[in-house]
Amino acid sequence: MRMARWLLFLSPLVGFFAVFFAPRTGVALPLFARKYEMQCTQCHVAFPRLNAFGMQFRQNGYRIGDDKGTSPWETKEFPLSLVGNVGIQYLRNEETPPGGPKVHSSTLQFAQNAVEFHTAGTLAPHVTFHFDNGFAGGAGGTLTSGMAFLQFDDLRKGGGLNVKGGIYDAEIPYLSDSRKTTLNGYINPITLDGRGIELNGTSSGWTYAGGLINSDRTTGKPGSTSLNTLENTYVWLMRDLNRQLVTVRVATDRQDPRVPTKSASLHLIAQASGYLNGARWVVIPAYNFESFADEPDTSGVGTGTLDLSGGLLEALYFLDPASHWLVTGRYEIRHVGQSRVTPRSGNDTQSEINLSYFVNPNAKVCVDWTHATQKMHNPVEDNPSEPASDEVQLYVHVGY
Repeated sequence: MRMARWLLFLSPLVGFFAVFFAPRTGVALPLFARKYEMQCTQCHVAFPRLNAFGMQFRQNGYRIGDDKGTSPWETKEFPLSLVGNVGIQYLRNEETPPGGPKVHSSTLQFAQNAVEFHTAGTLAPHVTFHFDNGFAGGAGGTLTSGMAFLQFDDLRKGGGLNVKGGIYDAEIPYLSDSRKTTLNGYINPITLDGRGIELNGTSSGWTYAGGLINSDRTTGKPGSTSLNTLENTYVWLMRDLNRQLVTVRVATDRQDPRVPTKSASLHLIAQASGYLNGARWVVIPAYNFESFADEPDTSGVGTGTLDLSGGLLEALYFLDPASHWLVTGRYEIRHVGQSRVTPRSGNDTQSEINLSYFVNPNAKVCVDWTHATQKMHNPVEDNPSEPASDEVQLYVHVGY
């Protein structure tokens, strides 16, 4: 009931903001829309999520067709975009300590969710670049660096082979933490932190990528005087079936060793997903499998493996033909599939519903509700609490 009262309270505010930010003529277009003098909807099914054209444009090094690319100094528009996200947040937490009653807490606050600066494009013929920065925790936080990479395009004619190097988001084009149309991120490992090198390309309806990137490992084999963290790998393959996409991905994540005789412990990720779409809707199903090697047993001496399985179903639907009102729903779960050394149980889940009003293609006012549970724990731990949370936020998301 309390959640329903909040939604009833926030709904009129959405209407107020919709009127306040009503579309105007002469609105500045985002970076690439300004450069190519096209609408944002050319690349986005719903800002910031890409459509098929936008995925191909991104894969082709921010170029259209056979364009070889030019330097930023040869264009009339400076390649800079700003993304901002600010809102009013209501957060309610619930936690059950061992042997105790449930503990409830709630907060209501103004939230600066994102302030980011992006510059991207072609640096020279067949050379792509992308750099971005943002303020951690909003405008009052510390300015931190984000992506910073170069890509050398068309090593094989027509985009058949490109080489990317630097810091980037290693992700499936349609399944991305940075391009979601909801407020909160995924609980399954969707976007990998790419710090290394990637080979990618597209040919005859196939898009593919493989990379070698840094791990977060901080220790190595005892007695070793060197530590090489350029050791994580990933590969994915996507097939276009008449504009419906199917993708498989495998990644390895090497972590600090749990066994004295080893230099690292292996975390394996395998994923299958799809992108189904029509004129006003998108559906994204995904299945995720994870396996952790060298999981310690209850004695702290022996080790085994821990397997997790997860999945998500995400759907977007425009309520009106003019594409102003968008509703997004997502359900996710991470489940302990099998532990060969400790009695583990429980699921982590997240449900999210987002209603957005696009006042123009690159600015929207949203109401977002998220319910999350964290029950994946080891029953023999001293504090197997089971926290749950509900969050409602009214926010504005703008990109120029």
